[in-house]
Amino acid sequence: MLRPFCLLALIGALLQPLAVAVARDVAPPTEYLDEQTGATVTVVDKPMVFARERSERAANLRDYVNVTAAAVNRGGKIEYVLIAYVWSTLDPRYAPAIGASSLLLQADDRRFVLNANGKLPADLGIAQTVHAPPGHESAPLVFPVDLPTLRFIAVARSLAVQAVADEEAIDYELWDDQRRSLGRFVEFLNGQR
Repeated sequence: MLRPFCLLALIGALLQPLAVAVARDVAPPTEYLDEQTGATVTVVDKPMVFARERSERAANLRDYVNVTAAAVNRGGKIEYVLIAYVWSTLDPRYAPAIGASSLLLQADDRRFVLNANGKLPADLGIAQTVHAPPGHESAPLVFPVDLPTLRFIAVARSLAVQAVADEEAIDYELWDDQRRSLGRFVEFLNGQR
């Protein structure tokens, strides 16, 4: 029979790899000085990804919306933005309308209308591409946002996105849940490094 101390030591040894894996799952945000713009840029570690199935064309095809939170500090003036990419794994002939002008982000019982302000990330001080979908051409959409909204999104129980282009609305469900990364980003910006 194992003594209580031995049993606790054994349980601790078994759980340690799990704790390390969980700690690695949420890395701190990336913070860098953009050499082209002179701005200090902080970007969430991983973007949230929303998707919609396109099985009417072929199996395992989807349309996606990547949503990345970023903060840009220019001389002490901080701007918070969400950068979104609308893209697809479909043949370009069947891809969704990429000219989305706004996103409707549903977080629990709140709806946030995110209107693109016509600016590119470089206009705000982000010259490097952040979390763009690899291998897919997609223009970034930039949406101004505030820190309380980011905090609310990070703790919301349910999230969905609707992309609006030319009065057509396309619904996307949460596919890669990175709310923990967004929560870590908000904590980081609040000085909890």
